[in-house]
Amino acid sequence: MIKTHYFSLTTAFLISLFITISGFAQNTDHATISIQTSGEIDVPANILNFHVTITQFHEQPKEAFDRHKEQERFLTELLIREDISEKNIAANPISISQTRRQQEGTGYQTRQQVTIQIDDVTQFETMQLTLIQNGFTNFSGNFGAKDLTQARDEALEQAVKEAYRKAELLAGAAGKTITGVEAIQYGTQSDISPRSRGLQVAFEADSASLLQFEHMLTVRENVFMIFRVE
Repeated sequence: MIKTHYFSLTTAFLISLFITISGFAQNTDHATISIQTSGEIDVPANILNFHVTITQFHEQPKEAFDRHKEQERFLTELLIREDISEKNIAANPISISQTRRQQEGTGYQTRQQVTIQIDDVTQFETMQLTLIQNGFTNFSGNFGAKDLTQARDEALEQAVKEAYRKAELLAGAAGKTITGVEAIQYGTQSDISPRSRGLQVAFEADSASLLQFEHMLTVRENVFMIFRVE
């Protein structure tokens, strides 16, 4: 269920209002009120994005590459066994570069980022354990949602309504009336932030886990509006 929230000026990071009332704006013959607002919608997280980084280091580039391919092959076979759909897997090409480590000295390091979308929390935990047992040490996870279109639209609508509400409040306090909208500025990139501290490695997949609780994502949209007043 989507939850709608309205926030005050004093709530940090939720709605920021920058308000100016001008007697007569430049290049116009009427007074204006300018307001920037944000709208926020909370939606349940329904997927886990599992990020696996394959990396190997060796003084010989071919040896580093061959070891990397072994881990890549193992991960591929694991994803097939876990019945992960191909559309839920995104992998970057392998990169290899010369580098120097304090203990090992100069050598060649490979790197490849793989992102896997998982619907089942228990599957995420068992896969982590399998990877740890087979030499993988660099991975992380974060919550996500499959479709945020509706949440973005509702957050944007909320931001516009809040701008109108603040404009009418300020105009009334100044003895004026809103007569129309002079301009609207909107950025196409929304802010999506999880309401959790992240995921920790779970060594006992069948034990109780904090991942079993509902996690939420906050979708935030911003607008800047200029209202005509008289």
